[in-house]
Amino acid sequence: MKPWKLLDSSFLVDAPWLKVAKEKCELPNGKVIDDFYTLWQPDWVLILARTAEGNWVMTEQYRHGTGKIALEFPAGIIDKNETPEEAAIRELQEECGYSMNNEQLTMNNCSLEKNVVYLGAYPVNPDRHRGKFHVVFIDGVVRSGSTNFDDTEEIESKEMSDEELQAKMLNGEFSHPLQMAGYFKWKLAH
Repeated sequence: MKPWKLLDSSFLVDAPWLKVAKEKCELPNGKVIDDFYTLWQPDWVLILARTAEGNWVMTEQYRHGTGKIALEFPAGIIDKNETPEEAAIRELQEECGYSMNNEQLTMNNCSLEKNVVYLGAYPVNPDRHRGKFHVVFIDGVVRSGSTNFDDTEEIESKEMSDEELQAKMLNGEFSHPLQMAGYFKWKLAH
C-alpha cells in the first residue's frame, strides 16, 4: 500500500484556530481526486487530572457545536514553544484552579516526572484532520488559587470518582469520544 500524492493545495479558510484546505490528490492507482478537503487546528492537550483522594477533575461548559453543556476533562490549546506537559499544568490552573501541591512543586524533576505522565499524541480524525491531541496524566492535584478564563470561556469544575465517571460514560452524560479514548489509554496502562 502506498500513500496518496499531493498535487495541489490551497486554503479556503485560513484563520488562527481553523484552516480548511482544498487538495488535489493522486491515488496509487492513478485516479485523481480534485476536491479532497482537510482541516487544520492547533494541537491541544487532554488533561487527566486526579486528586490525592482519587477523584477526577472534570469541567462543564457550553459547546456550540452540539449546542449543549458538556461534561469533559480539562483541555486546552498548546501554546507555541510549550510542551504538552507544560500546557497541561497551565491549563489545569487556568480552567479549574487546580495545581500540583506545594510538596510536589518543590521536589526535583525526577519526582515531578512521576506525577506528570505523557501518554502520547493521537490524530483527531485520521481521515481529514491534520491536528492531534496529546494526553497528559497529572496525579495528586489540589484546588489552589483562582481560575483565569479566556474571554470566551465559562467553565465550572467538579470532582468525580472513577465509578461516577464510568457511569456517566455508560449513560451518555460524558460522551466526548476523543476524551473517552484518552481515559481508556490511561486505564489500559494502569
